[in-house]
Amino acid sequence: MWEAKGYHGAGNVGELIDSLASRPAIIAGNGKGVFDEVEEAYTSVGNMAVVFSANDVGVYLPVVHHMVSLHGPKLMHWVELRRDSTSRPNGNNDFRVHDAGLHGKADWYQWEHLTPIMSLSGYFAMQIAYLMGCFPIVLCGCPGDSTPRFWETKGVNPGYVRSQQQIKEEMGYKPDFKKVVRSMSGWTRSYFGGVDA
Repeated sequence: MWEAKGYHGAGNVGELIDSLASRPAIIAGNGKGVFDEVEEAYTSVGNMAVVFSANDVGVYLPVVHHMVSLHGPKLMHWVELRRDSTSRPNGNNDFRVHDAGLHGKADWYQWEHLTPIMSLSGYFAMQIAYLMGCFPIVLCGCPGDSTPRFWETKGVNPGYVRSQQQIKEEMGYKPDFKKVVRSMSGWTRSYFGGVDA
């Protein structure tokens, strides 16, 4: 068991707590515009940023340091696609994999019983970056609204209202967490502020 920054849980993650203290983090989600937003975030926070990808966008990004998902079986597939790809010049295959402790893969970091766990993989990645001590944490492609995903033409995310409510409640309990988060677009930019805030 571990406890840090108002969270507690289990799993093989104790060594990760504050291991990236004061390093900037870029959280790449699946929202349309994510690739441009990641480039803009690098311009704002510098090339020393640690990149956390949420779900399948991690297959396509040039650089990924941490692949994160709440969808374990799909995550296995995305990890293999990234590791097998030879089409990424300047890409990398030396990344860490994180899930919510649902599948028990020994070579993954298992955030078991993280309480509470955010409802979307991008926000779960944001939690991990916070627990690892990152500052600032910049959301890219995590608009928190009905913006389409990067491969869609229309947004169809009826759960975004519920996820907005969860964010508001969680940040109400953890104002220090809210202070370190910024966003490049959408509702989350309105809520957390942009990188220039």
